[in-house]
Amino acid sequence: MYSELLVSTAAAVATVAVGVIAAAAIVFTACFMQTKKLKVTRLYADRYAEVKKPAKLRKNKRTDQKTDAYPPANSDKKDEEVLPLCRIGLISDLHFPMLYVNTDDVIYTLAKEDCDLIAVTGDLCQNAKGKTAMLAFMKKLSESLKGVPILVVPGNHDVSYVCKKDPLKIQEYFREVESCGGNIKVLRNETASVELKGSGSRIVAAGFDEKLIGDKNRYIGTFEKALSEAGEKDKLLLLMHNPDIMEHVSEAVKKGGKYSVALAGHTHGGQVYIPFNLEFELLRDDSLPRKGFVYGLYEYCENNRLYITCGLGQSLLPVRLGTVPEIAFICF
Repeated sequence: MYSELLVSTAAAVATVAVGVIAAAAIVFTACFMQTKKLKVTRLYADRYAEVKKPAKLRKNKRTDQKTDAYPPANSDKKDEEVLPLCRIGLISDLHFPMLYVNTDDVIYTLAKEDCDLIAVTGDLCQNAKGKTAMLAFMKKLSESLKGVPILVVPGNHDVSYVCKKDPLKIQEYFREVESCGGNIKVLRNETASVELKGSGSRIVAAGFDEKLIGDKNRYIGTFEKALSEAGEKDKLLLLMHNPDIMEHVSEAVKKGGKYSVALAGHTHGGQVYIPFNLEFELLRDDSLPRKGFVYGLYEYCENNRLYITCGLGQSLLPVRLGTVPEIAFICF
């Protein structure tokens, strides 16, 4: 009798265990399949554009902006001169070898959009194992976008996991990235300008070094240099991996008086969505995401719009839940 009870109990436990394992496998597979999807976001980001409130101010309701089309160009501008539009293609957080979207689809989508500039906001690699594939991708991207500038800024995985924060290794790593094509430029607290076709205007970009090895004074100096280089009709663009850099430059942005758009990555949009922003509250120490700046278009400070993309690749685990890989096209 006792032995029969043990057998039946063991059988029940085994059945439950198999069920749990099967359910976990289904959930994992479903989350893994999310990493293969590719979302294209198009939005207008001038000073009149609709913005999101940080999650804490939205009572944690997760919402996205419309992603089907740009609003009418400059439709709300009544009291100032209508300036020519620029279009930026944004990709971030590729995390080779943990990138599962079709890279040919990524390149094709960027190439067909007729962008003035492509921004790659850091974390090209998850670790050193992804370097070869990353360089092959960057070379193909450069060849497919001949004549279109590609501006790159460092991410924390690039400088820490790949280069171990070694200054010489970081320098060589990004030299290799630039060698993938003559239209690729890495900005590490540097500026660059891009002519807007047929308009007489430019995009003046300030690209900031990764937060882990960055310096507030150099960030401010880089912004002020870009500001001084930008004419009245030029567009001012800020490129960073970690959106926390906005905390360092926001006062200078407000005082500068010229409207700018900042593009960032790093958050993955909350790669695995956890209610109440718990991923960033408990597991990460990033300042802006803890305040609810996780994904989308925000007004972080006066004279600025900040767009945080959810990126293309994954970190730590090859899964996504509540967000999918993204290419963003920003018009302003």
